[in-house]
Amino acid sequence: MLAVEDGIPNWALMEEEILVVEDEKNVYFNFPYSLYKKTIEKELARLSPTVKVKDDPLGGKRALIILDKQAGSEVKAWLSLAMKQLGNKYFVTELEII
Repeated sequence: MLAVEDGIPNWALMEEEILVVEDEKNVYFNFPYSLYKKTIEKELARLSPTVKVKDDPLGGKRALIILDKQAGSEVKAWLSLAMKQLGNKYFVTELEII
């Protein structure tokens, strides 16, 4: 079962892992902080996401992003295209909470 911390799904992640979790109302993204600051922050600014930064013991500093389903779907589509530009450095794990 996926743990939830402060209303945000939480899972121990590797440094190069991007976690995407979708529930009935929202889509949660858990990005490595360096990737978020370098590439993703400016892309998400127009969507006004909720952003929380935390330290993960295994995955280092992380940016947790919360978006509604529509905006989250846009970011998932953008992310699938952006992965090619990021090379093989990162991988995405997607989960759905039923």
